[in-house]
Amino acid sequence: MEWKGVRGTILENVPMKRYTSMKVGGPVRYLLYPVDEDDLKNTLQYLIHRNIPYRFLGNGTNVIVNDKGLNEALIRITRMKKKTYKRTKGGAVADVSGGMPLKQFIRDNAQRGLSGLENLYWIPGTVGGAIKMNAGSFGTSVSDPLLAMRVLNARGQIVTMTKHDGAFGYRASPVRPTECVLSARFSLKSRDKKEIAKDMEYVYGERKKRHPMEFPSAGSVFKEVKGEPAWKFVEKAGLKGLKVGSACVSEKHANFIVNLGSATANDVRTLVNTIKREVFEKTGVSLEEEVELWGFNG
Repeated sequence: MEWKGVRGTILENVPMKRYTSMKVGGPVRYLLYPVDEDDLKNTLQYLIHRNIPYRFLGNGTNVIVNDKGLNEALIRITRMKKKTYKRTKGGAVADVSGGMPLKQFIRDNAQRGLSGLENLYWIPGTVGGAIKMNAGSFGTSVSDPLLAMRVLNARGQIVTMTKHDGAFGYRASPVRPTECVLSARFSLKSRDKKEIAKDMEYVYGERKKRHPMEFPSAGSVFKEVKGEPAWKFVEKAGLKGLKVGSACVSEKHANFIVNLGSATANDVRTLVNTIKREVFEKTGVSLEEEVELWGFNG
């Protein structure tokens, strides 16, 4: 098939276990890497014109793809990386591409003595992915220092949205699943580099202590319930260590499902459903997924 007008990299039938942090999932029809925003718009128009379904994929850290794969295109803007800083009184305004790894952005800020996002250090996704789900940790959400974002909508238009144009909430943003955060603007405050580094070290240390970083996972599986962390209910239901195939509820953190080596996406999905059922039966609490399940029916 001739991809007229598309200049980026086009990969076909790519196994998603290579591109997701859980290391599961079947092949996707196309994996596309646009080189710039014009190429991204042309790619989108091409797919829409040919009725090829598409999604945007960041670092694949919050996604489980079906073992059968996806008969669609996944678009990654992870090769479109730009970052600028404009100094202001008491800090700086940073403009950063949505495809930039969040960890890298936070490290770059720290080297410049700019504070605001260090509590999110070591969250493994992209800046755009973090905004899309309003990622947060240690009392900070990515939307807290956010000023505005440029979003590519489903019609191929680039719209600028301020933080107040839509509702940001717990793991929720105004960015729709069919939309892509191209870039974001953050207001960062000047702070002593050593103090920032100390906080980042603490956050990383706590993550290492609490989270099963030694195994592939997709991070937190379920959202908190009325301000209470989901792991409390999973633990209360006695599900730590529960396995389906090689998918296992982490002994270290009950809101993580880890891949012990040969788990399938179906193992993970079955375990998710089992946890939801058992938690509801034993505690009366309905858990809702934070992780995204792609290509599953129902």
